[in-house]
Amino acid sequence: MKHITLGFLILLAFGPLLAQKKCNAVVRGQILNVDDSLPVPFSEVFVETGHLHAQSNTEGHFTLTGICAGRHLIEVDKQGFQHRHKELLLYGDTNIIIYMVPINGWTDTITIHARKEKSAAMALSGQNIMEQNDRDLSQISASLPGIQLLQGGRNQSKPVAHGMFGLRFPIISQQFRLEGQSWGNDHNPEADARGFDEVEWVKDASLLKFGHDGIGGALRLHRNPSAHDGEQNLDQVMSYNSNGHQAGYAARFIQKADSTSPVLYANAALRKSGNYRTPDVWLENTALSEISLSGGYAKMHNGRETRLDGEFYRFESGIFRGTRTGNVEDLLTAISRSVPVTDNQFSYSIDQPRQVAAHATVQASSITYTSHGRKEWHYALQYDQRREFDFHRNSTNRFPQLDLILLSPSVIFRQLRKTNATTHWEWGNQSTGYLHRFGGFYFLPDFQGWSNGTYGMLHKHSEKVAHTFSLRLDEKQISARERVNGTWQQQSRFFINYSAAYTGVLQSGKHLFQWHVSRMWRAPWVNELYSSGVHHGAASFEQGNRNLKTEKSYRAELEWEYNHNKQITAYLSPFFNYMPGFINLTPMTEPVLTVRGAFPGFEYLQGNAIFTGGDAQINLTLAKNLEIQTGMQYVYARYTQSARYPAFVPPFRSQNTLTWKRRKMLFQLQHEFAARQHLYIAGSDFLPPPPAYHLWHIKLKSLQEKQNGWQWNLEVNNLLNQQYRSYMDRFRYFMDMPGRNIRLVVIKPLHHHHKKHL
Repeated sequence: MKHITLGFLILLAFGPLLAQKKCNAVVRGQILNVDDSLPVPFSEVFVETGHLHAQSNTEGHFTLTGICAGRHLIEVDKQGFQHRHKELLLYGDTNIIIYMVPINGWTDTITIHARKEKSAAMALSGQNIMEQNDRDLSQISASLPGIQLLQGGRNQSKPVAHGMFGLRFPIISQQFRLEGQSWGNDHNPEADARGFDEVEWVKDASLLKFGHDGIGGALRLHRNPSAHDGEQNLDQVMSYNSNGHQAGYAARFIQKADSTSPVLYANAALRKSGNYRTPDVWLENTALSEISLSGGYAKMHNGRETRLDGEFYRFESGIFRGTRTGNVEDLLTAISRSVPVTDNQFSYSIDQPRQVAAHATVQASSITYTSHGRKEWHYALQYDQRREFDFHRNSTNRFPQLDLILLSPSVIFRQLRKTNATTHWEWGNQSTGYLHRFGGFYFLPDFQGWSNGTYGMLHKHSEKVAHTFSLRLDEKQISARERVNGTWQQQSRFFINYSAAYTGVLQSGKHLFQWHVSRMWRAPWVNELYSSGVHHGAASFEQGNRNLKTEKSYRAELEWEYNHNKQITAYLSPFFNYMPGFINLTPMTEPVLTVRGAFPGFEYLQGNAIFTGGDAQINLTLAKNLEIQTGMQYVYARYTQSARYPAFVPPFRSQNTLTWKRRKMLFQLQHEFAARQHLYIAGSDFLPPPPAYHLWHIKLKSLQEKQNGWQWNLEVNNLLNQQYRSYMDRFRYFMDMPGRNIRLVVIKPLHHHHKKHL
């Protein structure tokens, strides 16, 4: 009895203190600019106690979980702003607002407004990218509503936005587009999303900062290296896929030694897979390997930011052996098979035919901030190589059938000025040179060229409405050494035209409205004008058209977002796009017989076209831990001057996801539906569009509670091992899409912060 009484007295005396030590408090907050109360995105928030770390999103919001009751010191860092400390006495869940003071009275208001104007649904960042360690850039971008894929089996894919892909949907790495994408649609983008902090679909008037031809918008890869004084972060991701026995590893490191040191970063990623499997057979020679490396530094000193970035990317993949036939009859027989003829065995070897893509970039930037604006200089040098090895050469012959090299130096100048609290203007110029050569068998000609573009942008906003106007003038020249009827001829093409765009934004209670109107244009590029021969990566014969003229686009799009206390969120985006002179890769009426066998033939044709449709998504919270999400994409396209439909227009697609959270776990059941493409005229393709299909997927995910805790995702894709073919797969003539796949991703973040810097 004595011991019980003593224990009760101890519990009575120290119970409140023990309760305070429960580390389950949540701090939610928002980072705002003290000058105009606008959000400050991508600010670093750090609590030394427990080494807790968070980053504000595009609206400046952040969340810190698992904090103990008591007194804490919160640090906030953002380049261009003064370092901020805030003391917080915590008893339970708390909401706070932290105001940041810009350096020299300047803040990057235009950038903040630009991010505010872009839908929150249009960007992936941080954790979203890391969790997809085993996927390529295109597959990761397809997580954004409205983006689908143009594929070549499992190993090749390009993002498709509103029916636009390739040159109409450029990929911007930091400030510069990936120039190697001009070679065609049978290879992946030469970049790895895991080396960046954000993947964003840009489609507002700020598009004209990056170019004149982003008719479907642009996919921008953004890197934001920032760290606190004395901070070191290392994130490691490991993955495994059962289909193809694919293994992957990625690591991201960032550090800042002290207040006078630059922020240093380095990223590395590896991916290797063997032959993958349909529900019926292993597909011979479909292995792949991928490596990417990047690194650099960023430093802010006396109102000037200097940056240096370097990237290297290499991708190698086999091309399915079943796509190679001897004559037209063999080709038609292969197309008619429901199951391809294959060795039906697993292997990691990559034999002929195969493709290799390599990319290297060096970028340097200098940005000067003043009280009235900023000036930017950006420099880049890109090296791209594209190699294809013919089926008729044995695996020991290293001579490529196709060997393309492109060298592209670029320089950008931009100046932004704030005239008053509500009005800003910006102008800039970009110049790029092109030096291209081919080796091996002729497919694309040697050429030299250059492009130069100048833009101006005006931004004006009030409390609820914001307006952005952009105007751009571009000129491009190509000088190609083309082979015509067995003789070499010098061909020169010159293009000049203008682009204009307007974006408006209205915030009204729980509703956010955005509208975009643009007039853009695109010059036919080298592959569309001069390609002639077998494109092994696409298992097809492609024929250019030197008579192509400028393509134009008149686009209107409305975006509506609704948020009702986070219980109901909705997104709707209808669009209309009239395109005079639309250039499209179109199936020929007959296969093409070459000395290397028979191939499906494609040619570049031009005509006036209309694209319209929309994207929709709705999220419903049915209970505290139960959510349902539904998304749909639809694109309708046709030519206006003939009863034809453009090729490679995505069919109607929907996704439904049921999410259940329980303590430290998240469970998802996903359903995916793709309709049959009915925009088709009989006989206009080598094979009619495949039937509609349904796929089921499940996902089990751990929910992180600690800064340095382990995280993992376990998924089963194509749960029922469904046999299907996709209209958006250029290899659908020969084989089914992949069968069931079990996918495991493990993430281990490590964070360290030296206490002496507090």
